[in-house]
Amino acid sequence: MRIKPEIIPILSLIGIAILIAGCNFTSNINIKPIDPEYFPTASTTSTITPTPFQVMTYTPSLIPPSNTPTVTYTVSPTYTPLPTDTPGPTDTPQPSNTPEMVWYPGGQVTAPILLYHHVSNERNGNRYFVTIDTFRAQMQALRDWGYTSITVSELANVIMNGGDLPSKPVVITFDDGNLDIYQNAFPIMHELGFVGTTYIVANRLQSKYFVNVEQLQDMAFDGWEIGSHGMTHTDLTTDHSIANVEMRQSLLELEDAVGVHVSSFAYPYGIIDDFVTNKASQYGYSSGMGLGSSYQHSLGTLFYLSRMEIQGGYDMSKFASLLPWSGH
Repeated sequence: MRIKPEIIPILSLIGIAILIAGCNFTSNINIKPIDPEYFPTASTTSTITPTPFQVMTYTPSLIPPSNTPTVTYTVSPTYTPLPTDTPGPTDTPQPSNTPEMVWYPGGQVTAPILLYHHVSNERNGNRYFVTIDTFRAQMQALRDWGYTSITVSELANVIMNGGDLPSKPVVITFDDGNLDIYQNAFPIMHELGFVGTTYIVANRLQSKYFVNVEQLQDMAFDGWEIGSHGMTHTDLTTDHSIANVEMRQSLLELEDAVGVHVSSFAYPYGIIDDFVTNKASQYGYSSGMGLGSSYQHSLGTLFYLSRMEIQGGYDMSKFASLLPWSGH
């Protein structure tokens, strides 16, 4: 008889019990045979398939964040100013007294027009170089004598249309666009509350020793007027064919570069003829600057306004003699 596998554990237990009991078993105990039919017959073809070992993967639990918020600090960007080629004036301008105003009906105005080329100590004794101290003394004298500076266009407008001007107007002009005007004259005039008109040679805007666009914009922002001194500073009477480039094209390039209106032209070397003065008007200028010794201006001189050159060797007595109102 084949023992079914399922009964083996039971038989094992019985066997163990008999061994433990040993001699204690009595002969009168009737042990019934195990009914073989109690256990089903195992199939000879059955196969026990073991259950493969399952590897358990540990998945960590996510701990929720605490309720305490984390403070994040945002660093504000630090402003770094862009450097400039040459610093503008830093002196605080002197308080200006409100000037007495005079009504001009138009047609004629009295106002001295001064002309400078350089304000520098580099070439003391050269007629075109006025020293810094001398220039400061001249500007201070103008202020002490009650002068108020105006631009060329303000003067031209009153000549043409009439209007109010200070009782002692003065026009302060500079030719050629030399860098020392920005470095030395501009700060002094700013300090004293004066403005000027500077005449620029257009092809020198990016040249060494001459003012650049940013510096001209500084001056314009402070009330200065920007005028044209030609494209290349050439005598226009020697070749009329260059008038368009020298006069019209220079105006357009300066306006585009600096972003200001250009309405006054200074003739190179102060040399003109009828063709040149007519072209100044046709090309959109409202005034032309020449040379001379008069401080009386009229409609007839609007395109050749008289300017008095201030030379390096002038003392204060000579300077005062050029002016209609002074302390001398």
